[in-house]
Amino acid sequence: MKKITHAKRSFVLSPIMMCMVFSSIAHAQQAQIEHIEVLYKRSSVTSEITENTEKLVAMPGAMGDPLRAVYSLPGVVAAGGSMAEPAVRGSSPSDNIFEVDFMPAGYIFHDFGSSIFNRHIIQDFQLYSAGYGAGYSNATGAVFDVTLRNPKYQPITTTLDFTMFNAGVFVEGQATENTAFYFSARKSTLPLFFSEGEELEDDDGEPSGVTINEAPDDHDYQGKWLWDINNNNTLTFNFTGAEDSAAAGFNERAELAQKTPEFQGDAVYIREFNSQNVLWDHYNKRFHLRMAVGALEHSGRLEYGKRASLSNGFFEEESETQYTYKAQLNYRINKQHRLITDMAYYDNETSYSYDTFQYVCTEFDPDCDIKKGARITGKQKFDVDTGFIGLTHVWQIDEQLQSELGGQWQHNKYTDESFVTPRIALSYYLSDQSTISAKFGRYNRMQNIDHIAPDVGNPNLESQTSDHITLGFSQELADEWSWSIEGYHKTMDNLPLAIEANASDAHLLYSNQVDGKAYGLDLLINKNKTDKWYGWVSLSYAKSERTNTRDHITKDYYADTPIVFNAVFQYEINELWEGGFNFTARSGQAYTPIVGVRENPDFDNRFLPVYGDAFSKRHDLYHRLDIRFERKTQLFGLDGKLILELMNAYGQKNVSSIDLDYDKVKSVNDLYIEEEEDDFELRPSIGFSVTF
Repeated sequence: MKKITHAKRSFVLSPIMMCMVFSSIAHAQQAQIEHIEVLYKRSSVTSEITENTEKLVAMPGAMGDPLRAVYSLPGVVAAGGSMAEPAVRGSSPSDNIFEVDFMPAGYIFHDFGSSIFNRHIIQDFQLYSAGYGAGYSNATGAVFDVTLRNPKYQPITTTLDFTMFNAGVFVEGQATENTAFYFSARKSTLPLFFSEGEELEDDDGEPSGVTINEAPDDHDYQGKWLWDINNNNTLTFNFTGAEDSAAAGFNERAELAQKTPEFQGDAVYIREFNSQNVLWDHYNKRFHLRMAVGALEHSGRLEYGKRASLSNGFFEEESETQYTYKAQLNYRINKQHRLITDMAYYDNETSYSYDTFQYVCTEFDPDCDIKKGARITGKQKFDVDTGFIGLTHVWQIDEQLQSELGGQWQHNKYTDESFVTPRIALSYYLSDQSTISAKFGRYNRMQNIDHIAPDVGNPNLESQTSDHITLGFSQELADEWSWSIEGYHKTMDNLPLAIEANASDAHLLYSNQVDGKAYGLDLLINKNKTDKWYGWVSLSYAKSERTNTRDHITKDYYADTPIVFNAVFQYEINELWEGGFNFTARSGQAYTPIVGVRENPDFDNRFLPVYGDAFSKRHDLYHRLDIRFERKTQLFGLDGKLILELMNAYGQKNVSSIDLDYDKVKSVNDLYIEEEEDDFELRPSIGFSVTF
C-alpha cells in the first residue's frame, strides 16, 4: 500500500467563504455582507481513517480487522498456521517490532486470531517490510507502525458491535471546546462456545482427553484524550491494554500428555499488558517536534502438569516494566533539505522465574518438546535498558532525485553492546507517475531473553544483525490503477544455535553459530475505488534459509514459503449492499518428516518421534476463499450495519503440522502419522453494529 503523508495544518477559510446578503427592500441604500469564518482543529486532519486502511477493514476474512488483513499484502505469511504471528520477507516473527502512536506496544495480536484494536480507531497502518529508516531500533525483520486516529469534535455517540467471535462498545465525542475523546472496549465471545468441565472431541468424534477448565478468552481496551491547546500545540493521552487466557485439563488420553507426560494435569495460560502514554506535539512553520513519555507493563505465565494429589506442577513466568522516553524533531532547513532527529531511551526491568525443564532449542530445531533436559528452578531480574539516536538528512537534489542519508547509534545495557548502523534510501522520479527506489540498511536486535539469561541461556551471546537491500519500481496509471515491483535481499548473522548435549561446550547451551539469508520479489497491482469497485492482486516469490556454521549444514527456514498469491475484490452493489472476496494460495510451508518411532527414555510404554532431515519436506498447496457482504440498515431508527462473512468458503483442508498419532502407536514398529489442519474448515460469521 502506498504511504500517505499527512499534512498537519489549520485552515481559516474566511477570505474565500463569504456570503453577500442584499436587502429586498427597494429603497435600501447599503448591501449587508456577512463574514463567515470556518475554523478547523489541527487534530482533525488525522481524525479520519485513510483510504488504504479502510480497504483493509472491509477485506473479506479479516472480520473488520485491518491488522489481520496484513496477510493479504506482499511478502507476509503466517508462520506455522493462519493464527500465528506474521513472518515478513523471510525473517522470524520475533524479529518484528510493533509501534502504536509513536510508542512501543506490548503485543498487537491476540492468541486466538484478531488484533487488539477496534476497527473504529485505526487511522493508518504502515508495514515497513525492509530497509526502513533510522527512527526504528532493535528490529531486524519488519516494522508494524499503527496510527490511531484522533477523536472527532462531535456530539457524543456510541457504537455497539456484535459478531460471532467478539462484542464491543465504542464511545466518542467532544468533551469541551478544545478537548475530545474516545474509548473502546471489546471482549471475545469464545467462552459462549465452550462449557466448563466439557471434554472436547477429536476429529473422529472420540474424547480427546482435553477438558475445558476455563474457555479461551481475550479482551482489550483503548482510549485517547486529546487537547488542542492552541494552533501550535496538542497534548494527547493514550491508554491501551489486552489480555489472553485459557485453562484446560489434560488426562492420559490427551496427545500432549502422551508425547510429554509431564504435561498431564491442569494447565493455565495468561498474558496481558497495560500501557499509558502522554504525547506533546508542537508545530512550527519550519519544524514539527514530538515528545512522549510512557509506561508499559507486560507479563505472561504458563502453568502445567498440576495434579492435586501428586504435584504442584511446573510454571514459567516473565514480566517486564518499561518506561519509554522518546522524541522526534522534523526540521525543514529549506526547500531542498530536511533534517530528522530521533531519540529514545527504554528503561526496562524484566523478571524471569521458572520451575520447569531445561529445553535447549531454537527455530533451527524441528521439535523443541523432545529436547527436554533436567528440571530447573530459579528467579532472575535483569536491567535490559536500551537507547538510540537516529539522524536522517532528506535532500531533494533536483526535481527527479531525492536521497535519505541516515544513521543510528544504539546501546544495549545488558549485553554492553553499541552499534552504529547506516540507513540509505534513494528515489528517482522518472516522471510524475513513475519512481525507482533503492534502500540499504543495517539493523540489530538483542537476543530473546530466554537465550541470554544466566542458567537457562548464554549471557555472552552477541546481538543479531541483518543487512537489508531493496530495489523497486512503482507507477501510477490511469483510472486509479497502479502497480509496483520490489526485490529484496537480507542477510542474518549471529542467530542462536542450540548446542547438542554431547558437544564439548554443551555447558554454554547456546552459541552465535547460525547465519541466514532471505531474498525475493514482490509484485502488487492495485485499483483504487472507481466505478463502484476496488481491489488488488499480489504475487510474491521468496526464499529463506538458515545455515549452521558449526557443521555447515543449510536448511530451509520453517516459515519459508516460495510462492504466495492474493486477490482481493470489493464491489458496491447498490446504496445498501456491498460485497467481495479474498482468495489466497501459497506454497506449503516446510516441515520435518517423521521417519520412525523410539521409546521415551523417561517413561515406560511411551513413545517419541524420530525425525528425518529438518524442514526437508513441504505440505501441500495452501488455498482458501473468504467472502464478505455488508448491508446498511436501521434498528429502531438508529443507523446500523449487517455483516455476513464466510471464511474458507469451499471447506479446504489445509495442513499446518504433523505428529505421531499417539493413540495408535503401541510400539516402535507403529509409525502412524496424524496431520493437523490449519485453523478451521468452513466458518460462517454474522455481525451487527449500531450507532446512537
